[in-house]
Parts: sequence; C-alpha cells; structure tokens
Amino acid sequence: MATEQFDFIVIGSGAGSVPAALAAKAAGKSAVILEKQDAFGGSTSYSGGVAWLPLNPYLGDRDTSEKAMTYFDAIVGEVGPASSIERRKAFIGNAPIMVHFLEERGMRFKHAHWPDYYSDEPGGLAEGRSLVVPTVDIKKLGDLADRLARFPLWPPLPIGVEEFSSLSVAKTTWGGRWTALKVAARILWQAISGKKLRKSGNALQARLFEILLREKIPLRLSTGVVALVTDDGRVTGVEVIEDGMRKTILARHGVLINAGGFSHNQAMREQYQPKPLEPGWSTSNPGDTGEMIGMATALGAETDLMNEAWWVPGSADMQGNFRAFHVPGDTGKPHCIVVDPLGNRFGNEAGAYMEFGQRMFAAKAVPAWAVFDSRHRQRYPWGGVPPGRTPADWLESGYMIKADTIDEIARACGIDRVGLAATIQRFNGFAAKGVDEDFRRGYSAHNRHNGDPAHHPNPCLGTIEKGPFFAVRIVPVDVGTAGGLMTDTFARVLRHDGTTIEGLYATGNSTASVMGRHYLGAGASIGASMVFAFIGARHACGSNMPPAD
Repeated sequence: MATEQFDFIVIGSGAGSVPAALAAKAAGKSAVILEKQDAFGGSTSYSGGVAWLPLNPYLGDRDTSEKAMTYFDAIVGEVGPASSIERRKAFIGNAPIMVHFLEERGMRFKHAHWPDYYSDEPGGLAEGRSLVVPTVDIKKLGDLADRLARFPLWPPLPIGVEEFSSLSVAKTTWGGRWTALKVAARILWQAISGKKLRKSGNALQARLFEILLREKIPLRLSTGVVALVTDDGRVTGVEVIEDGMRKTILARHGVLINAGGFSHNQAMREQYQPKPLEPGWSTSNPGDTGEMIGMATALGAETDLMNEAWWVPGSADMQGNFRAFHVPGDTGKPHCIVVDPLGNRFGNEAGAYMEFGQRMFAAKAVPAWAVFDSRHRQRYPWGGVPPGRTPADWLESGYMIKADTIDEIARACGIDRVGLAATIQRFNGFAAKGVDEDFRRGYSAHNRHNGDPAHHPNPCLGTIEKGPFFAVRIVPVDVGTAGGLMTDTFARVLRHDGTTIEGLYATGNSTASVMGRHYLGAGASIGASMVFAFIGARHACGSNMPPAD
C-alpha cells in the first residue's frame, strides 16, 4: 500500500481548511487538504459565506474583548466545556489575529453591517460582528472553477446574502430599490464582460481556493478518509481511498478534522437529534455523513451537543425536499405569524433562526404553519419568489394553502380554528400598538433588520385581516449539525476523561461548538470553524498559544 507524508493533514475543505493549511505553511511545515467530494468548499460553499468574528478590524474600537465575553455570557450561558470561558477567550482573542493573517495573504473581507442576532442584549452590537467577502470572479480559478462546490438549488447569480434583507423590501423602500438596481447592474455586467461573478459562500471559498492554489498547497479531491492511523495512542496519519486505491498518508505533527457534521447520516440523526426530522430538510453539503466523528469516537473521543443543529426553519415541497428558508427573512415581515397545530404562536418570527427551530421542537410544532394575508404576498417575496407572484403549482400541489377566510385556512391546514382566531385577534392588537407583548418582535436592531422600515409603528408587525389568506408548512431545516467532538482551547480532540488524543485536532461542524446552543450572529459557525482551525494548525506546528484575554 502506497505511503506519503506531510507535516499536517486537513480533512475536509470547509472555511477552516485553507486558514489551517496556510498557518502550517507559515510555520515552515507542509500541509495537504483531503476532500472526499469531487468539489472544493464543503457546506461553506453552499452557505451565505458570512463569518462572525469579534474584534475584527472593521469594527475599530466599537468592539472589545469585554463586550464580546459579556455577549457570550448573556446568550450562551453555561453549557459545559464546549463553550468554556477558556475556549471563548481563545476564539475571541484569535479572531482578529486570523483576519490579519489571511488579509496578509490576499484575503479580502468587508463588514456585512448585519446586526448580532441578540443585538439588544448585553454585549450585542447593532452593527454586528459579521464579515463577508466582496464579489469574486471565479474565472480566475481557470479550469478549477468548475470544482468550486455550489448549492444546486440557488442560481449562480452574484447576489450576496447580506443584500437579501434590503432586496426583500424593494417594493416598499427606496433603499431596497437601490439595492435591486445594484444587483441588476452587477448581473448585466457579468453578461457583458463574460465574467463569472459570485458572492456569498462561493465568494468566500473562491477567494480561499485562489490563495491555496497560489501558495501551492496540495488539494486532493475525491479522496475519502477511511481510517485514522495511530501509533501508541497518537494519531499519526490517515488511510484514504484515492483513484480507487487505498493508501496511507502520514502526518508528522497532526491531523485536523474539518469534515462537517452528520446532517446526511439519518441513522445518527435518529440516534441523537429531536424528531421528527426528514432527510430532505438539510441544505448542508452531501459529504456531511459523520464518519470522521465515528472514527474519532472509536479512539475514545468525547462528544457533546449532538442533539443540536444550525436550524434555519423553512419549507419543503410535498415530497419532503427543501424549498426555501423563511425564518426570519419572510416571517419577520408585517402581516405574517407562525403557529403550532393549536393555533398558538411560540416564538419571535423575526428573531434568531436557531432558537426558533428549537422552539418548534419544544412546542411540538413540526410542522408549524406560517399564516399571512394578501398584503404580505403583494409586498414581500416568499422564498425568493418576488412579491405579487404566486406560482400556480404552489397552490395546485398543496405547498401553499389559499383561502378567503382565516377559518377556512385553519380547516385546510388542520389548525385549531378557535386557537388560530384568538391568536390572530391578539396579534392584531399588538400590531396596532406596535408592541408584541408576547415575544417582543421588532424590539431589536436584528428584528428590525428583518422587517420593513416603511411599515409603522413597528417594522415587523402588521395585522392579518385582509384576504385572501395564505398558509405554508414550516419545518426545521438545518444548514448543518452543531454537535460533535469535544475539543480544547487548542482545538485538540479530548477523550472522555478530558485528556487529549495526541495528534488529533478538530473544528467546525465536526465539533461541539463554542457557540453552545445559540447562534450569536450571521456566520457564527463559519467564524468559529476558521478561528479554531487556525489555532489548531499553529499549535500543531509549534507557532502559537491562544491569548488568555
């Protein structure tokens, strides 16, 4: 069996992989990235491509370590060692170091101006801590442009996820119309110039891919790891299948698992996660099948938070396959609520999507129902379809229910009629006053970011009273699982007794997240993946210690 050797091996090609490989190279070590899929990018390339990074240089003195720690404490709270004080400090302290390190090597970021998801809580920032990557022309990747992974249900258009909120109010605000004009001009320029312009996750991963190629760091696509190699308890390499052949790749200094979670391993989801969950309710990369978590646990690795995922509630078609995200971008607009089978609201429809998904399970509201009136359909998109257009197949297939009265909506959806009527009456009272007394919808900068600034008195609250009325099933879609291997401040994988498995590191959705059971802001999972990959590679290659503060 063929054998080769590097100093550092990275398994998977999500957002953390290139920073890790670059960190190894900066320490004078050799690195290789192994990706079992035939395309580069992992679930990051499928995503909005946002990275939540405290203390990033685009915030200047508006953020501090104290503010970021206060925010963690207020929202994440005590969830165990996955989000220990020490790990939070390591993440916060290394985030600006990593940003500077990447920018020195050609990475480009810009501030997304996306409020933290709990922006009104202690330490939260109304301007947000999220970064995105400017538009990238993937033709610069040459023949490898086709090897950049892309979510197949999203058209290859140069639209940034950070532009969605503004685009969604293009019919009601001048700011929205201006954003729509900029996007249209960008699309027109792409057609005229022959460029292949990308934003969101494709922009982030395309830029990292470009740097990887320029730095001549090896990337092995279609190379799946089938075993971890150990020597006296230390991980010293991997066995892979490459070009149909089994081979061993040894690592002098360490192996980093950045292979995603287990969203596409139904057996693991049945074992660990809340129910019901259908296989089609995930938009993560198809490579998220959990085998690397299994290989590490076979070596005694501890896991935690295995019942969590990055829930982004949305809708599925009648065959159970993902159709679109809706919470909070669509449901946070006026004239819409989400209810359980009894007709009760159970959360803030304009708030943090992960929390809303958790509330769905707690309320036994899987599926839940979005209920909205004709003004919502006339003024705002639904799942990316422009306002005022309701495709005939939506109604014919039963994906969207339409009726002249709320009572008919309740009957058609199997929602308790009395409960729904009472909920809407109460909600309409809130909308008239501009104050949601149940869930404070519209209270925070983040809520208002998802609302309609042209609507008053509260940009997120509008009465539901003008027929016809509509309803759509809402299910707990995820963009990846959020639990996995326990790691320490250096991203080293831990055993059940708290000792480290020497030579083995992990980051991203392969791990129990430092974010615990909350999503602190846009790109929280990507930001943490990048930072801990960077920390792990530098530790393995002997070049850093996470800051204490």
